[in-house]
Amino acid sequence: SFLPAEGGRLPLSTIRRPVRLTRMPSAPLIVLIDGECALCNGSAAWFARRNAAGRLIFATNRGVVARVAGEPPGGDPDTIVVWDGSRRLVRSQAVRAMLTSLGGGWAGLAFLAGGLPAAWLDFVYDQVARRRHRFAGPATCTRLSPYDLAE
Repeated sequence: SFLPAEGGRLPLSTIRRPVRLTRMPSAPLIVLIDGECALCNGSAAWFARRNAAGRLIFATNRGVVARVAGEPPGGDPDTIVVWDGSRRLVRSQAVRAMLTSLGGGWAGLAFLAGGLPAAWLDFVYDQVARRRHRFAGPATCTRLSPYDLAE
């Protein structure tokens, strides 16, 4: 029987402590890069050096991870692709998600960029992407450590 002890009070052993709710860690972002592009590899290496929380997983856009994620054969060579759960992010939206995952001032920069029209951000992204092979060195230059690649 569940009756209060003498004096109308419940014994301390019957009182449950409140459950502390903590935020579930979010799943890592899967970042698919053009494995033959030096700028793409250099950018991925830059993000990998700042990926202390392990929120970014890198893979090439033509590999097994890309196929499992649902990418077309041959990948999407014109853009970076970020899978955030079941959401496929490309171009400036993908870069903003990656910056946000780094936290700190980088997340603040991503937040500020979110105030600009997506068409502007995508235009800038497209201009850099079109010229990436010109100013990033030879395509055989790989700067991303195999340790940071998922495959």
